[in-house]
Amino acid sequence: MRTALSVLESLKRLIGFDTVSRNSNLTLIEFAAGILEDTGAKLRLTHDEHGRKANLFATLGPERDGGYVLSGHTDVVPVDGQNWSSNPFTADMRDNRIYGRGAADMKGFIATLLSLTGEFGALDLKRPLHFAFSFDEEVGCIGVRRLLDDLKNAGVKPALAIIGEPTSMRVVAAHKAGAVVETVAKGREGHSSAPARGASAVMMAGEFIGSLASLGEELMADKDVHFEPPYTTIQANMMSGGTAVNVLAREAHVLWEYRALPDRDISSIIARAEARAAAILPRYRRGAPEATFTTHVHAAYPGLVRDPHSPAVQLACALTGSNDLHAVSYGTEAGLFQEAGIPAVVCGPGSIVQAHKADEFVELDQLDACAAFLRRLAQRATRSP
Repeated sequence: MRTALSVLESLKRLIGFDTVSRNSNLTLIEFAAGILEDTGAKLRLTHDEHGRKANLFATLGPERDGGYVLSGHTDVVPVDGQNWSSNPFTADMRDNRIYGRGAADMKGFIATLLSLTGEFGALDLKRPLHFAFSFDEEVGCIGVRRLLDDLKNAGVKPALAIIGEPTSMRVVAAHKAGAVVETVAKGREGHSSAPARGASAVMMAGEFIGSLASLGEELMADKDVHFEPPYTTIQANMMSGGTAVNVLAREAHVLWEYRALPDRDISSIIARAEARAAAILPRYRRGAPEATFTTHVHAAYPGLVRDPHSPAVQLACALTGSNDLHAVSYGTEAGLFQEAGIPAVVCGPGSIVQAHKADEFVELDQLDACAAFLRRLAQRATRSP
């Protein structure tokens, strides 16, 4: 039996694993699995198609329905091009903060959980505590889908899930849906002095971006005051195409996203964008009948629909001692749990303001608050359902 690690020791170890989404997360999963297995947890692993990444689902307590899921993703965003004041993969403690990639998003939550497994394992749990650690959340909530499918196939039926994304320990009861979308414009190459004899895909893509802006303005009319901004947003954030300034571009790529109010018809956004693209084509097809737009959805995740009566929301409010419910515009895995029939809420240590940037940190007070929250949760699990 290994010696239990403190929160800080656990977080230092976790930050030291370079689990940027393009890399494997297996060393972190093996570390966490070892700690959980030592406390008597029963483990389930689901892997990606290449076996380079894994989800870990571990259970303490009785094998029965109605358990509490405590969920976090193990991957982090890249540090490329960021100006860090310390090694992002070596935890640095100063000014009552722990600095390092993933400190807030969301290894601080996972570290707190792992530091408490010994305590939880010694309790007389009447309902199970489940630990769910996923891969590839940052690139489209990919891994957790396999985890949820595995639970369904195994007949595991939790009562609710708490996703420990950084919310400053506030109860987040709703978040927007989102997607990463690529629209490809194809025209016809030719000399730029005779644009009517071809079709510049870059010009086509430029007009398409303008049409996205117009669609975004239309979507502003539908508001939900719980969110900031209170409407669905659309942004084109990357574009590439063309070979030379005096050559009509054969192909151009526009990478765009939407952040949609969670209980709306999300599919209509793609359909409306495609309709606008189709309206652009006739003028370009005069010089290039083969000109086209094609759209590919690279990643999409559902929103978390606000439900004040959700058992997950009510439990989180009871544990935090606050009935204030918040909504956020970023995405999490909570919407996928809810979509799978598992009521979900988001509540975890650290601020989302620190996520994804250089010198990411989590405050020690936030880790303490998270530990107190989780201890109260574990005590609830000792009561008869």
